[in-house]
Amino acid sequence: MIVRGESMTQWRCKAAGLILLMTVCLMIEGCEGSKKPVTSDAPIRIASGEADSEPTKSETASETSAEQHASPKSGTTSPDAPVFRFESMRDRSGIDFVQQSGNSKDKPFPAANGTGAGAIDVDADGASDLYFANGAAFPLDPNAPGPWDRLYRNHGDWKFSDITNVAGIGSPGYSCGVAVGDIDNDGFSDLYVNRYGVNLFYRNLGDGTFEECATACGIDDPRWGTSAAFVDYNEDGLTDLYVCNYGKWTWETNQFCGDQAKGIRMFCSPTHVEPEDDALFANNGDGTFRDVAQEAGIRVPAGRGQGVIAGDFNGDSHVDLYVSNDIHPNFLFLNTGGKFEESADLTGTALDHLGQAQAGMGLAAADVNADGRVDLFVTNYQNEHNALYLNLSNDTFLESGLTRIPEGSLPWVGWGTAIVDIDLDGEPDILVTNGHTDDNLAELGREGEYRQPPGIWRNSRGQFEMVNAEGQYFATRHVGRGLVSGDFDNDGDTDFVICHQDEAPELLDNQSTSSPEAKSVSLLLRSHRGSRRVTGATLATTGEMSRAIPVTSGGSYASSPDERVIIAAEGLPELSLNLRWCNSSAAEAITLETGKRYLIVESTSNGVGTRILQLPESF
Repeated sequence: MIVRGESMTQWRCKAAGLILLMTVCLMIEGCEGSKKPVTSDAPIRIASGEADSEPTKSETASETSAEQHASPKSGTTSPDAPVFRFESMRDRSGIDFVQQSGNSKDKPFPAANGTGAGAIDVDADGASDLYFANGAAFPLDPNAPGPWDRLYRNHGDWKFSDITNVAGIGSPGYSCGVAVGDIDNDGFSDLYVNRYGVNLFYRNLGDGTFEECATACGIDDPRWGTSAAFVDYNEDGLTDLYVCNYGKWTWETNQFCGDQAKGIRMFCSPTHVEPEDDALFANNGDGTFRDVAQEAGIRVPAGRGQGVIAGDFNGDSHVDLYVSNDIHPNFLFLNTGGKFEESADLTGTALDHLGQAQAGMGLAAADVNADGRVDLFVTNYQNEHNALYLNLSNDTFLESGLTRIPEGSLPWVGWGTAIVDIDLDGEPDILVTNGHTDDNLAELGREGEYRQPPGIWRNSRGQFEMVNAEGQYFATRHVGRGLVSGDFDNDGDTDFVICHQDEAPELLDNQSTSSPEAKSVSLLLRSHRGSRRVTGATLATTGEMSRAIPVTSGGSYASSPDERVIIAAEGLPELSLNLRWCNSSAAEAITLETGKRYLIVESTSNGVGTRILQLPESF
C-alpha cells in the first residue's frame, strides 16, 4: 500500500494521468498550438469570453487603504480589523513531526541555525506534499535510531499522511536544508538534503519511492551544507545544483562562549566559525555531476552561506544566483551566458545602506514597486534591519530596507521569508518568521527574547506597513526557522508552512483575500528542452503599471517553496501577461481566464508555439 486506503495500482493510475497530460503537451509533434512562435502582436488567448477592457489599475484602486482591505468575508471597513487572516491547520493535518534542534548545555553551533522544509509533489497529482528536515543530538551517532527527516503526502483538504518509511526516506544525521528539482527530467520531483556532514540526494523513482544516490551522482558534499537550489545555469537543458556551505566547525573544536565564571554557556558568534566554500555541481547528463565552481566563476572568498535564490535579477534573460552570507558580504552571481561574475559589491547588493555586512539568512525576490524590475530581500539578525535592495536597472540596486519597511524588524532575528501577494490585491506582501538563537539570554543579562512574533507587512505601492494578522499563530510567539510558501489546498492563494526549533511546524491556511470576488491564476511552467523545470523566466502584468514576476528556485531559509506561480487577477474575467522565457529576448503575450490553473510549455525552435493547457481543479 502506498498510503492508507489507496492501492499502488490506484496511485499509479492517478500519477500516470497527470504525467500523460504533461507529456502530451511537451511533445513537439502532434501537439495542438501555434505553428509559429508567438509574439506580443499575437497574444495567446485561453478564456471563455472577451475581457471588457484592458486590465488597468487606476490611481484610486492603487491607493486602497488598509481599512478597505480588512475583514474580507464580512466586507466591513473597521480600522481595527486585521488586514490578513490565517487559520491553523496543524491539528487537523495529521502531521505529527516535531523538530529536534540538537541544542544542549554544550551549545553545538549547528543547533542554533535550525532546519527547513520543502514542498514537493511526490506523486505528480497536482498537490504539494511536504518534506521536513530534522536535526539530531551532538555528538552525532551514525547508528542512532533517529530522529529522521519526515515526508508527508497531501490528500487535499489539509489532510496529510506520513509516507516516510514506504517512500524509503530517512537516515540518521543532522539535516539542515531542502531543495527540490528534477535532475533526470522524468516528470517526478527529486530531493536534495543539505546536512552537517555528507549531503543526501533522493531520486524519485516515480512509484512513490526514492533511491538515495548522492555518492553515485557525485553530489555527496561532506561539508556543512545549509541551503541549495536546482538551476540550469549554463542553459544546456540539464538541471544543475548550487549548494551553500556554512563553515568549518566540529564537535571536538566547539568553543566555550558566555560566562565561564557563572558556568553559563551560549552559542558563539559566527565569527568563531571559519567560512566554507560553496559548490556548483554541473549535470553531466548521465546521472552524475561535477563541481565546476572554479571554471563557472563562483570560487570567491568563502562567506558562511545560509541562503540561495536563483532567477533573472537583471533582466538579461540569463538565470542569476543571489547568496546570503552570515556576517560577510552577500554574493550576487550575474550570469554572462554559462559563466558567472560575482557582482554584489558593484551592484550594491553585498552590504546594507551603511556599508556593513549583515547576518544574511532568508531570501526572497519580487518586483515590490511595480517598476518592471526584480528587487531582492534579505532577513537579518537582531539589531539589524531586514534589507531590501531596490533594482534601479543597469545592474544597480539601492538598499532601502529602513525606509521601505520602517517598522518591526530590528528587535528580531529573521529567518525564513516570502514576498508574495497574500491578499490577492495585486501587490506582493512580506512574511518573515523570527526567533532568537539563544534560549538563556536572561541568565546572561542579554537583550532579546528567544520566542518572537512573526512579522507581516502589507505592500502599498512599494511602501510596506506592518499590520495585524488574525489567527492564533500571530497572537503568540515562536522560535521560527524555515518557511515554505505554496498553495497547499489548491484554492488559488498562497499558504504557509513554518518550521520551529524543538516544536511542531505550523500550517497556515490563507484566508486573506482582499474581497470576496478576488481571483487568481495558478501557473506551472515547463520547458520542452532537457531541463523541464523553468527557472529564470519572467512574467509581467500589463496595464498602467507593469509588475515583473520572476520564476525562481530556492529562496526563504533552508527551504524549497511550491514551484507554482500565483498571480492576482484583480476582479477581471481575464488576466493578460507578457512571458519571457530564460535565454530569450522576446516576450510573448498570453491571456488567461481567471480562477483557473494552467500548464504553460515553452515554444520550440522548429515552429511550435507556446502551448497552454488548462489543468483540472483536482487530480
